[in-house]
Parts: sequence; C-alpha cells; structure tokens
Amino acid sequence: MAVSNLVPFLIMFACNILIIRILRKVQKQRPTMMHDLYVHRANIFTIKMTMMIVICMAYFLLAMTPLTTFFIVESYLRPGYKEANNYVALARLDLIWTVCYLIGLTNFCVNFFLYTAINDRFSKEFRAMIRCQPR
Repeated sequence: MAVSNLVPFLIMFACNILIIRILRKVQKQRPTMMHDLYVHRANIFTIKMTMMIVICMAYFLLAMTPLTTFFIVESYLRPGYKEANNYVALARLDLIWTVCYLIGLTNFCVNFFLYTAINDRFSKEFRAMIRCQPR
C-alpha cells in the first residue's frame, strides 16, 4: 500500500523533469531559430514557466506528504487498534486522515493562485475571460 502511494509523486516528478529538460533544450536552440529581438522575450517566458512548474511541484509535494506519510503509518497501526478494539485510537486515525486529506486538497486551491501570480499570460487570459472580452 505504501509503494502505491508514492507512484503519483514519482510520475509527476518525472514528467515535470522531462518538461523542464525540453524547455531548456528549446531555450538553447532559440538563437538559431529566431531573431534576437524575440529570443530574449521567449527566454523570459521559458524561465517563468520553469519557475511555475517547480513551485507547483514543490507545493504538491509539500501538501501531499502528510497524507502519504499517514497511509504508511496507518498501515502499521490500524490492524493493532482493530484487534485491540481501541475505538478511540481508530477515531483519532480517522481525524488525522481527514486533516491530512484536507491539507492535500489545498494543492488544488493554491494552484490557481500560483498560476495567476507567476504566469502573466494566464492572468491576462483569466481577466479577459471574466470580463467576457474576446482575445
């Protein structure tokens, strides 16, 4: 059970590393493909995109670590508590699970604010969408 909880972490981490590697590769190739005037602007966009990916990944890891840790610890504690009919301890485990789950769910709430704060294009498009303005 503990290994299966680590799979989303590993998949997300690997995919984000691949995206960052591709962004870096394209950034190195830009001077040969674009005029110098546009290279600087595109490189700034790549840096901001990389920063956004790293910050979102770091917050995801921070928010999901308590839940993953809980699953590992709970897999050892719950059978003993059930066997001993320790209902108070089982209720505490359920409460801790709820808190850890809510902390994990904050990732979805915080992502919007991270995207808006870091990515200028996202915030412009979002404002245009809210105001019902065409692009």
